[in-house]
Amino acid sequence: MIYTGYFARTKQYMDNGLQVVSIAGKAPDFFKGPKYPSLAPKYEMFMDWKKGKIDNFDYTRIFKERLNSLDPHAVKRFLTSFDKDVILLCYEKSGDFCHRHIVADWIEENLGLVVE
Repeated sequence: MIYTGYFARTKQYMDNGLQVVSIAGKAPDFFKGPKYPSLAPKYEMFMDWKKGKIDNFDYTRIFKERLNSLDPHAVKRFLTSFDKDVILLCYEKSGDFCHRHIVADWIEENLGLVVE
C-alpha cells in the first residue's frame, strides 16, 4: 500500500512501520530516508505558485505534464522495492493543496497502485 503524508509526522509514520520517502524538491535536514525528486515539482514552478503567478489549476496542469514525462515502470519499480508500505512525504499538511495528491492520482491512473 502507498500513502501520502507530510514531514512533520515522519517519526509517527516510521513508528507505525511505514517506509518514508521524500517527494519534495528538498527534504528537511532531519529527513534521512530515501528521496525520489522526480516526483517533485520544479522549483521555478513551485515558486510561481507560491507567488500567485499561477493558480492551482495551472499548477496541476503543468505538474501532470512533468509526471507524464516519467517512465512509469521505473517509478513503479522504486515504489514497490520496499518490504513495507510506503508513505510519500512533502511539507503541506493533509487537506492542503499539495503536489503529492496529484502524484497519488497519477500513480493510481498510470501504475495501477492504490494510494490512500
